[in-house]
Amino acid sequence: MRIDLAAWDGWLELLPAGVETPSAAAMAARVREALDNGDAEAVVAELGGEIAGRASFGSSRDRDAGSDVGELRALQVDPLCWRQGVGRALVGHALDRLRATGRHEVTLWSLADSRQATAFYAAQGFVRDGHTQTREAFGHALEIRWRRGPECG
Repeated sequence: MRIDLAAWDGWLELLPAGVETPSAAAMAARVREALDNGDAEAVVAELGGEIAGRASFGSSRDRDAGSDVGELRALQVDPLCWRQGVGRALVGHALDRLRATGRHEVTLWSLADSRQATAFYAAQGFVRDGHTQTREAFGHALEIRWRRGPECG
C-alpha cells in the first residue's frame, strides 16, 4: 500500500480542495476490490530489493469497449523512482500480458491536469481518444482516456 499512498500524495495538488489521501485500510480495500473485479492481474516492480511500483490491468471496464479491449487500470510508481524505467517496464509487461490474452487495444484513464502523465503516456504510444469522465474517488476531477492499439507493440 505504500506505493498507492505515495501516488495519492503526489496527486493531491491535482485534485479539488478537500480531497484527502485515503487511510491505509481504505486504500487496501480499494485495491482488493479492483483486483477482485473480473479478470484483473497485478504486477509489482522492484529496484534494489524494494517495491518501486505497481500496475493492474485486465479487460476494459468501459461500456463502449469491445471484448478485445484491455485496460491499464492502475499504474503507481514511487515518486523517488520516477525516470528510472519502472513505469515503462510495468506498462510493457501489462501490454504483453494483455496481448497474450487477445487484447490488442488498450485504454487507460489519467487526470487531465497531470502534465507528467500526459508526457509519460504519449511517450508510451498512447493517444487521447476524446473521452472524459469524473469519479467521486478523485473529487470529480476531470479524467481523460488514452488508447493504444491495435498492435500494442
